[in-house]
Amino acid sequence: MKNFIYTLVDYIKQLELAYPVRVGIFDDGASLVVRPMEGSEVINTYMNGTMDIRLPFEISIKSNNQEEAFDVLSNVLKHVNNMKGFLKQKECTNHTLLGIELDKIPIFQSNEDDYFYYTSRLKIDFTVT
Repeated sequence: MKNFIYTLVDYIKQLELAYPVRVGIFDDGASLVVRPMEGSEVINTYMNGTMDIRLPFEISIKSNNQEEAFDVLSNVLKHVNNMKGFLKQKECTNHTLLGIELDKIPIFQSNEDDYFYYTSRLKIDFTVT
């Protein structure tokens, strides 16, 4: 479970965005980051030790081009729903994707540093064996 964030980052990287993608905090320049959020939960536990889990994440982008930032984040969120095939390719046989819940509207903010920031939250449900 702890390493699933790296699987999510690898999936986003394969979209070949014009931004560096990483876990945690922004680079000095334009970048896209994925962060784990509080609130993970076990939805179901089965007798064989298998669990259905919900993990919340935040995907944020920092760019000096507001329109491009919104478009890139929207594109990433659109593709995250197609992650099942990627998990099979990566042979993540112990993770079965059950569903993804996305925020409908990315949160926007700008700072004095001439960058625009968009953030969206998502929850990923999967079964871990």
